Amino acid sequence: MDELKLIEAVFAEPEPTREAAAKGRERLLRLARGAQASRSHRPRRRWPAAPPIRRVALVGVMAVMLTGGIVVTQVSLGGSDPRTPGYLIAAPPADAQALLTLAARAAAGRPDPVPARGQYVHTRMLAQHSLYTKDESGRTLYTKVLVSEERWEAADVGKPWLSRSQNLSATGPAPRKYWDRGVEDIVSEPGACPGQPAYARLGAWPTDPARVRAKIVADTGEEPLRIWRSLQNLVRESVVRPSLGAALYQVAAGLDGMELIGDAVDAAGRPGLAVAMDEGDGTRSELIFDRKTYRYLGERTVNTRDRKVKVSSGGEYTAKKGTATGTAVLAVDLAPSLPEVSPKASRMKIPC
Repeated sequence: MDELKLIEAVFAEPEPTREAAAKGRERLLRLARGAQASRSHRPRRRWPAAPPIRRVALVGVMAVMLTGGIVVTQVSLGGSDPRTPGYLIAAPPADAQALLTLAARAAAGRPDPVPARGQYVHTRMLAQHSLYTKDESGRTLYTKVLVSEERWEAADVGKPWLSRSQNLSATGPAPRKYWDRGVEDIVSEPGACPGQPAYARLGAWPTDPARVRAKIVADTGEEPLRIWRSLQNLVRESVVRPSLGAALYQVAAGLDGMELIGDAVDAAGRPGLAVAMDEGDGTRSELIFDRKTYRYLGERTVNTRDRKVKVSSGGEYTAKKGTATGTAVLAVDLAPSLPEVSPKASRMKIPC
């Protein structure tokens, strides 16, 4: 078997128990002794020397078989091909700063989309929204709604945009009639000022981390939590421009109060690693990254304690510790035009 395929096969299996490792060690040594005895009764042959890289690969496999340990190698930051050893054998980052540095390198390795004139930047996301209703006694009830969100923004200014949402499912007591409203389209049309879509607006931003930080601080001041909140909004938009995302992650890595979360899940159910900051109100806000490629997956807000939430319809609801809402980025691509718009679409002017 080719050595690289052997490595892949070994790491595709779950980590062995101590008993399994001991049995494997005993079996391997027994086979090795048998092979040695067999060779002692045969004429000696000269084998061509194996290339050094193959020797290293085989030693790595033997180490895993004998000890059940983990072999660490350099991670391939830009790729996600499961056939590459770096994808399979990666040590987790030690802290939030290390994760953000890896995420910055991964983003820098991806090209920015370059739409042709007349094309649209199309973004698909899943979001978790909160819905509050009341029962017959007036008690406030909470339902979490999973929402499909799509957005088409023209690469050129002066053209209409389209936002589309559809509530897919709900977890909670709210009757379906309260959350299932079908497909909802909002068309944003040019007004007194054309407005700039995210792609055009973010295209004017620098990609040097020091200049990006200075631009943010000019609006927020130096308080880390205020900088973090601005970064969250920019990261959400910069999925259309990875080169800016790389700089944003490096700015975040320099903030005080960042924490590594080793077990995070985005709105699409994908597991990941997250960096987080305490919001100071009983919540923690997170940016979530893929565990192996360090690509940005989405964001979420987690309740770190039971807390009271005032709802717009009046009353309060106790949000339980550990509950979370967030968004997940599914895809960013280019479209030649807007899709057919619903005849019931709402219309508004593009904000200046």
